[in-house]
Amino acid sequence: MRCLGMGLGMLLLFGCSAAIEHGLGESSANEIVAALERAGVPAGKTRDESKGDSFVVSVAKADVARSIELLHSLGLPRPERAGFGELYRQSSFWPSPSEERAKYLEALTGEITQTLEAVEGVARARIHLVLPEPDPMDGRPRVAAQAAVLLKLRTGQAQPISEGEVRKLVAGSVPGLDPRAVAVVFTAAAAAAAGVVETPAELVALGPLRMTADTRVAMVIIGGAAAGLLVLLALLVLVMARRLSSAYRAPGQGVAPRRP
Repeated sequence: MRCLGMGLGMLLLFGCSAAIEHGLGESSANEIVAALERAGVPAGKTRDESKGDSFVVSVAKADVARSIELLHSLGLPRPERAGFGELYRQSSFWPSPSEERAKYLEALTGEITQTLEAVEGVARARIHLVLPEPDPMDGRPRVAAQAAVLLKLRTGQAQPISEGEVRKLVAGSVPGLDPRAVAVVFTAAAAAAAGVVETPAELVALGPLRMTADTRVAMVIIGGAAAGLLVLLALLVLVMARRLSSAYRAPGQGVAPRRP
């Protein structure tokens, strides 16, 4: 009976859920599920069989709108950043010097961006790098190395990293870049809309499942309706079986009277 209840609960949960993110890596899916759970929104991830190793994150249909708003305010999901390993794995057979330079710049930007976005409290990072261009005549830099960094911080959190630390980190990753040539701008990520749950909400139990109180009420109503429908179908099958049994019984086929 307990297994039946668990199965019915899982069936109702997935029957009332909607996917809000597709094509995610496992780490991105885990980050989104954790963020939603911290905000009191039950969520789950499933493997997207049609896209290989990607994952889908789903929530209850009643939580779709606030989940999307919450993820937007947190800067999730983070865009995939290609580093040196990914870009140079796809290198052409005979790349030109300009192609090599462009790939190096993109890979370097991706690596630094991943490092900055790994800082707790940074929702999104954008970096523009200008590498030094040597003069073909004397080899001296014709254009000095420069960088511009934009960091979007999560709403309601203190600044997790100082401007000086950002400059040191970026300058230490780019050859010939002076920390004073790194421009840093901090901005706040978009705040969640009114009504979006941003603080952990109390989760209540429904059998083996945990969910918010509003979701529990909906699940109980749907579960009761489903149970009533099953009982009605069982009664209908029983009545039809008795009618068929009576229809196939021939007249006078009852017990014959005993002879004297």
